[in-house]
Amino acid sequence: MSAPRLSQSAEAARSAAEQAEWNAKKWVWVPDIKEGYIAGYVNDEDEDSAEVILDSGRQHRRVRFEELFKMNPPKFDRVEDIADLTFLNEASVVHNLRLRYGSGAIYTYSGLFLVAINPYQSLPLYSDAIIQQYRGRRRDENPPHIFAVAERAWVNMGDERENQSILITGESGAGKTESTKKVIQYLAAIAADTHSPTTPTLSHSRSNTTLSSMPTTGLPRRTSTRSKGHVLSPSMTGSGSTSTARGRLGLLERQILQANPILEAFGNAQTQRNNNSSRFGKFVRIMFAPDGSIAGANIDWYLLEKSRVVYRNEAERSFHVFYQLLSGANVELKNALLLGGSVGDYEFLNKSRREVDGIDDKEDFRILKAAFDTVGFESSEQLNLYRVIAAILHIGNITITSSRSDDATMPDTAQAERVCHLLGIPISEFTRAVLRPRALAGREWVTQARTGQQATEELGALSKTLYEKSFGALVERINRALDRPSSKSTFIGVLDIAGFEIFEVNGYEQLLINYTNEKLQQFFNHHMFVLEQEEYARENIHWDYVNFGLDLQPTIDLIESGGNVIGILSCLDEECIMPKADDRTFTNKLNTMWVWSSQDNGDSHPGKAKYEASRFEQGFIVQHYAAKVEYRTDGWLEKNKDPLNDNLTRVLAASTEHYIASLFSDYADVPAGPSGGLNALTVGKRRAMKKGVFRTVAQRHKEQLASLMSQLRSTQPHFVRCIVPNVLKKPGRMDVPLVLDQLRCNGVLEGIRIARLGYPNRLPFVEFRQRYEILTPGILPKGYMDGREACRRMVQSLDLDDTIFKLGTSKIFFKAGVLAELEERRDGLLFDIFSRLQASARMWTARRQMKKILNRAVAVRVIQRNARVYGELREWPWWQLYTKVRPLLAATRNDEELRQKELELSMARERAERDKQERDALQKLKMTLEAEKRKVEDDLEAERALAIDKESLLERTKQREADLEEEVATLQSDIHLLDSQLNRAMRLQKDSEEKYEQLRAAFDEAADHLVRLEKDEKEWRQQEQALVEKLKGSQEEIRALQSDIEQLHKFSQDLQHTVTQREETLARAKEREENTVGDLRGKLKAEIDHKLLLKEKADLLENESRKGKEQLSEMTRTAADYTTMLQRKEEQISSLNSQLDGLKTEHEHASVEIMALRADIDTLDAQLLAEKQDHAADLASLDKLRNERDDLRALLATKASEETRRSEVEKSKEQELSGLRDERAKLHQELNELKRSLLEIQSKAKLDLEQLNREHTSLQHSHSSLIERERAAQSQLTKTQSGLSELEKARRTLESELLSSRSRLHEYEEQLADALKAKENDKFSQLKTNIGILKMWFLNINRRKKFNFENWKPHESSLR
Repeated sequence: MSAPRLSQSAEAARSAAEQAEWNAKKWVWVPDIKEGYIAGYVNDEDEDSAEVILDSGRQHRRVRFEELFKMNPPKFDRVEDIADLTFLNEASVVHNLRLRYGSGAIYTYSGLFLVAINPYQSLPLYSDAIIQQYRGRRRDENPPHIFAVAERAWVNMGDERENQSILITGESGAGKTESTKKVIQYLAAIAADTHSPTTPTLSHSRSNTTLSSMPTTGLPRRTSTRSKGHVLSPSMTGSGSTSTARGRLGLLERQILQANPILEAFGNAQTQRNNNSSRFGKFVRIMFAPDGSIAGANIDWYLLEKSRVVYRNEAERSFHVFYQLLSGANVELKNALLLGGSVGDYEFLNKSRREVDGIDDKEDFRILKAAFDTVGFESSEQLNLYRVIAAILHIGNITITSSRSDDATMPDTAQAERVCHLLGIPISEFTRAVLRPRALAGREWVTQARTGQQATEELGALSKTLYEKSFGALVERINRALDRPSSKSTFIGVLDIAGFEIFEVNGYEQLLINYTNEKLQQFFNHHMFVLEQEEYARENIHWDYVNFGLDLQPTIDLIESGGNVIGILSCLDEECIMPKADDRTFTNKLNTMWVWSSQDNGDSHPGKAKYEASRFEQGFIVQHYAAKVEYRTDGWLEKNKDPLNDNLTRVLAASTEHYIASLFSDYADVPAGPSGGLNALTVGKRRAMKKGVFRTVAQRHKEQLASLMSQLRSTQPHFVRCIVPNVLKKPGRMDVPLVLDQLRCNGVLEGIRIARLGYPNRLPFVEFRQRYEILTPGILPKGYMDGREACRRMVQSLDLDDTIFKLGTSKIFFKAGVLAELEERRDGLLFDIFSRLQASARMWTARRQMKKILNRAVAVRVIQRNARVYGELREWPWWQLYTKVRPLLAATRNDEELRQKELELSMARERAERDKQERDALQKLKMTLEAEKRKVEDDLEAERALAIDKESLLERTKQREADLEEEVATLQSDIHLLDSQLNRAMRLQKDSEEKYEQLRAAFDEAADHLVRLEKDEKEWRQQEQALVEKLKGSQEEIRALQSDIEQLHKFSQDLQHTVTQREETLARAKEREENTVGDLRGKLKAEIDHKLLLKEKADLLENESRKGKEQLSEMTRTAADYTTMLQRKEEQISSLNSQLDGLKTEHEHASVEIMALRADIDTLDAQLLAEKQDHAADLASLDKLRNERDDLRALLATKASEETRRSEVEKSKEQELSGLRDERAKLHQELNELKRSLLEIQSKAKLDLEQLNREHTSLQHSHSSLIERERAAQSQLTKTQSGLSELEKARRTLESELLSSRSRLHEYEEQLADALKAKENDKFSQLKTNIGILKMWFLNINRRKKFNFENWKPHESSLR
């Protein structure tokens, strides 16, 4: 009840008192758990909190500043648009709604959409006077109302020629169904007003008689039938204008209105939250002709909760029609339907709630029959609908028991006989199809014995299928009655679909309903938030973007399918195809994909955050936009497959009742006998592919939802958000936390913010200039001017603040309320202009009337004068003659012209009539063709959607086949690769054999050269023996000299002076010797550097050799891997495709070739191992040579020290020592030459190893490189030899022989490394022996202390 209206003075006094109280204190809103927010004022403030005294004055609270909300002044109480509030916060919004709801104002604007709160009582808001009040008025001219939204959609459709849609959304029980009825009522009323009843059109208003069976409210249901639990129930008693409104409605308008009771009876039911809850979704499209009249209507339905026929909660009821039929049907109808009991006598109804407050089933059945008559249902059609309802009730009473062998039996067939009588099918075939159906196994039909549970489930599935198919036929019949084909019609669609649901146990139906609401909420968010921001971005309007945080795409992807992860519905469809899948495997698969896989690999799919596995039950949890919902997956596969026994469908398709047979006509073409055999499968598959009989429930729902969303996206939407004030269904009571939760989930608060911060009103430059240029006369010059510049000048002339408007690139944007002010100014100006125009028109008409009076006086005087003249001429004979002759002159000509004109007129009439008939025929043909075209397009779109869905379903099924094809292609490529590798290996083997032959020839040449070298070695040995003999003679002479020294010791004192001179000479000789030793050391250092360079090259060659060996080993492993892979692929190919036998044969040949290749590779490995051993031996020889070089260096150092001591002690032996030094230098030079030869042999051996490892490179290039290196080494040795020859001229002949021998060794050192090792060892052993002899000789010389220089000369000459 609305509050009593105060007088203006009392209202002003109350407002002043409230304002004074508000100004005296700092009022704020304090959060509260129970009340949501409580008013209070600040008593004391600290740094981060304040002490607030609540409005009651009894409680003090300490609250932080960020938890407090500012309160609006009292003048903003009960404001019609929430966006106009000064402080826009949750507390202020819900407070304004609470005040308006308490005063009876259930509608409130919230930016660009309407908020409707369920009053749970009857309100006088929907009379014909209210309809006329909103007709043709702007939004700000009347209080908020559902009629204002419908009026706005109507005006936009007429002005912009664009389809409109009104989306009435909200939770279950919020009043969406009643709001939908009010919208349809308003549209029908204003469409009827466009044409008077006296001038009916062809497409509507065919009958202007008043429908006596219509309820007094003009709505399809009486007030008493929905007095509680529903929003907007009308209360129109005593309204005299209602009959007038009904009288203006044509037949089509009344049919559209009367379709609501039919759909509510068959599609609505009582639930825990709502007494008249729609258990299906509908999208009502009302088509309008270009003149504004209704041209037809169409209804699309979605997601009928057919499981309610068999099972529902005990506190709920089945569909209304079951109870209406049992309560309101007369005896004759009940006898025809074999119904003899009450609600408690039927199994499908006796466990549900029987009576509901405010629902009169008998009266509702009377209204249902009246609605059937108005829409045009014949008696037989009504009986067919009741026949299905009665058959379902009888099916529920069929008793199924189990025998000892657990076979299903039907002990009493009385109920089955009633079912068969109503459905027109034989009782024997029905019982056989239920208890022992036949199935096609191969080419034979076998009989299956069903258990009691299976037979009961078959009957339940039959009941649900009967009801669903009957409901679909009912909606199709209503569409045929409302269909009026038109070529240029636009429509206003009204969407009413089941709201968001959260129960204690949520099943498959709740998932589909909540999934639909997710899509609609996303559409709302996208339109209200995203498109608003995109519009600003396109128009270059600078403003602060708001992060609304309502991204619903992850949840939609989780339910549908997104990215590389399968969605819930797609996974369910996939499991329905698997042979051994059940509900548990489906749940485990979901948990594996959406929970465990993300924990294992860290996949960041956005939908994974919206999914949780159920801890204690078989199911899962989904985070929706409203709340978290836990779903139980029991029976989901059966519900999704919606299985129905083929035997039952064939029996029903052959029913003698035409209506029942038409419901199952899709199954009529399947053969029903054992002789059908293979033909039955072929025909069944062809029919299934054509008509989509085997589509799952999820597939059908996704197709319907996709069609709905495509239609909504092609329209200009208008949104109505319905709110549940409390869960107790009490009028005038608001549960603030519940309302706040709905406001947050529905995006109402975010919509308010964007309307407040943004610019909701916008106009194109051209339209703004055309409409408001009258307010700025003289501002715009004549001629062309850019639209943006013109609008800028206009707003400057209108003195508008820059903060309340923005100029875009093609539109001008205004804050909320600015256009209303401009409209008022424009209306005032137009009123003044029209007032002056009316004054001018009145002046002109008055002057015209005066002129008429004056002209009438003049005409009277003229007539009087002519009468006098006529009186004078009347008796004149000539005048009499003239008057008689004058008509005869033109009579003949006038008659002929008249006949010709009449002939032309008749021909023109015939042509016009013929053209009119042709035009009418063409117009009818055009309308018919366009209707057929639209129907074909709809069918084509449905088939395309079905094809897309099938492709998406088959994509994963075909993925394995594609993978197998890829594996086959991979195998073929592997085989080609192995063939190429085999050919390459054969070529390498052939090249290796050629190289082996070349090396064999080179080895033979090396053997010949070895023989020659052995001969040279013998000659060297002979020379060495000669030198040894000379050394022995020298030793004998040394011993003789020692005896002479002992004899000449006594002459030492006499020769002191001579010794002193000899010491000076010796010092000079020592200095020359040191210089010579320094030069030799420099040359030795150069040789060492050269040796290090050769060592680096040798290391490089070793690395390259190692890489070559690694490559060869990798090739070996690759060949082994390929062999294993080929064997595995052979097993896969043999199991998957019999067409790959030829490929198997080729693979076996390839395997044989690969084995041969492996044998060749083993041979190459053995050769490589031998080469590696040779290389190791070379390295050992190199280490040995290095050790010997170090020993020689130590020996040289020892020799140098011994020579120094000898020169100090025995100065008189200078000539003998010089000879010995010459001998030492000769031996040292020989040692250096041998050492350099060994180093060169080592480097050449490494080069030989590199050449062997690099068999893939050109042998000629390697050989030429070795020759160049050899030449470089020879040139370096030649330079060293020339330098040494200057110092050691005595050994020039021997050095030339060594150089020639070394050059011959260099030419064949690559093949004779092993042969030279033994020879070099012999040479080093002999050299060590010689060095030992020299060492003993030097020691003997050091022991000599005294000598006689004069007697030494002959010995020295003899030594030489």
